[in-house]
Amino acid sequence: MSDLLRFKDKVAIVTGGCNGIGRGCVDVFLENGGKVAAFDINEELGLQMKTEGPGEILFVKCDTRNEENVKSGLTEVVNKFGRIDCLVNCAGLHPGSKNIDDMTVEEFEKILNLNLTSYFIMCKYTLPYIRQHTGSIINITSMSGVTGDPMCPSYCTSKAGIAGLTRALAIDEALNGVRVNAIAPAAVRTSLLDSVMKQQDDPQRFLDLNTSTTQLDKIGEPREIGLAALYLAVDATFTTGFELHCSGGSEIGYGVKGHELV
Repeated sequence: MSDLLRFKDKVAIVTGGCNGIGRGCVDVFLENGGKVAAFDINEELGLQMKTEGPGEILFVKCDTRNEENVKSGLTEVVNKFGRIDCLVNCAGLHPGSKNIDDMTVEEFEKILNLNLTSYFIMCKYTLPYIRQHTGSIINITSMSGVTGDPMCPSYCTSKAGIAGLTRALAIDEALNGVRVNAIAPAAVRTSLLDSVMKQQDDPQRFLDLNTSTTQLDKIGEPREIGLAALYLAVDATFTTGFELHCSGGSEIGYGVKGHELV
């Protein structure tokens, strides 16, 4: 059994690890024997987290926008597990639909701070530990940062920025034997997707449209992104600076562009 545990005795940090894509990554790493620290501000969910599989879970209440929170959280992880092999940056927020005319500068900066700056903070302070074990970083971006979405200037900008950060760090950290990659999901069945749906005039139509944009005609599941993260952490040893599209093929083939359907 132990021979099949692909992350056995290794340590991962997953930000936003209490639900959604983050939780999917946590579960997959645990199932593969990993020790996983879930960094999240949701203490209620965090304290309820249990190990799924042979791994070990540690909840760390952490606001990843706060440098001191991050540094103390990393100290807690190292004190508990002794090392850090992988960082999965996943914490983020979708602000819903709003065009540039209706969006304030403060609203724009808020999304950049959570979705992009927090990734920089986590990378900056986690890298010294990851370098010790030539580990890797996996940043969760979005297909919105690749293709763009209507009425989402702040979200698309933040996700495109993460892709740029990934490539830049991949170049620098190659000297240290650290790989830095990204995963760009299309719509995934999470509480974040649910919250965006509730803001729509016709939530079911919104879901159907998102489903129909994929070649596989389905919405993604958090576990599927977790499996992709495990692949990048364990198997993709000659891969760095890459953005893996977990999109169901949404970006290939011709698509309807009629604005009345949006």
